[in-house]
Amino acid sequence: MKTLTLIGLFVPVPWIFEVHMQARWILPLLMLMAPVAQSSVVMAQPVPVQTGGYLAGQAPVDILKLLPPPPAHNSPQDIADRSVYAASALGIGGTGWKAAQAQAATTSPAFMETLSCALGVKVSKETTPVTMDVLIRVLTDFGPPMSQAKTYYKRARPFTTDAGQACDPMVAAGQGDKLGFAYPSGHSGLGWLWALILGDAAPARAEPIRAWGQGVGDHRMDCRVHWSSDVAAGRILAVSVYDRVSMTPAYQADIKKVSAELAKAPAITCPAG
Repeated sequence: MKTLTLIGLFVPVPWIFEVHMQARWILPLLMLMAPVAQSSVVMAQPVPVQTGGYLAGQAPVDILKLLPPPPAHNSPQDIADRSVYAASALGIGGTGWKAAQAQAATTSPAFMETLSCALGVKVSKETTPVTMDVLIRVLTDFGPPMSQAKTYYKRARPFTTDAGQACDPMVAAGQGDKLGFAYPSGHSGLGWLWALILGDAAPARAEPIRAWGQGVGDHRMDCRVHWSSDVAAGRILAVSVYDRVSMTPAYQADIKKVSAELAKAPAITCPAG
C-alpha cells in the first residue's frame, strides 16, 4: 500500500485521505453530484465533523479560535522570537543541535530511541503494537487542525528570513521549503501530546516522559526551524486535543491496554543524558 507522510510519520494513503477529506469538503461534492429537482434549492452548509481518531463524529478543534495569530511584526513576542532565533546560532553544532538532528524525522530509529529511553522500555510496532496504534490514532485528531493553522497563517520558518543554518537535512540540501509553514510546530505538539498520553499509561515514568515531550519542542528551536511562539502554539493545541480525547470511553479503555503492554515490554538502559 502506498504511504504518505504526516508530521514525519508514514501512514497508509486511505488513512491520510480520510483525515483531510473532512465532511465539510465531502458533503458539498456529493451534493453537487446528486440530481437537484429545483435549481432554486438553497443548500445548507454542513457542520464540520472530525473523521477517524478518538473524536470521530465530533466537531474538530477550532484551531483559529484556540490559537492567536502569529506575533505581529515588531511586537514584543516577535522581538522575543527573533532574539531566541539569533541566540540559537551560538548552538550550531552543539549538544542541542545534535539532539535536534536525531529528532528531525519522527519515523527515524533515533527519534523512537529517545522516546524509548524516556519510557524505559523499547517502543516499536513489534514490541508495543497497542501503544503505537494509540499514538498513531491520536494524530488523526491532532493533524487536521494543525495543518489548517499552518495553511491559514502561512508563517515563514526562521531560517528563511536570513538564509541561516538549520539542522534539518532538507535545509542543508536546499529544500527547506518542503518543511512547510511554521505555525504551529507539529513536532512540538506531537511530542507534548504523546507525553501526556504516555504519562497516563506509565505514571511512574511521567517526569522523564514529559521532559522528553518538552525537549522535542525545544529542539525545534535548537534546530533553527521554528520560532519560540510556534513551539508554544504546538503545545497549546496538544493540550486541547488531549483534554478532549482523554474524556472519550475509547481512549480510557485503550490507555489501560497500553499500560498493561508497557508493563510487559522489554526494559532498556540508555546512557545518561
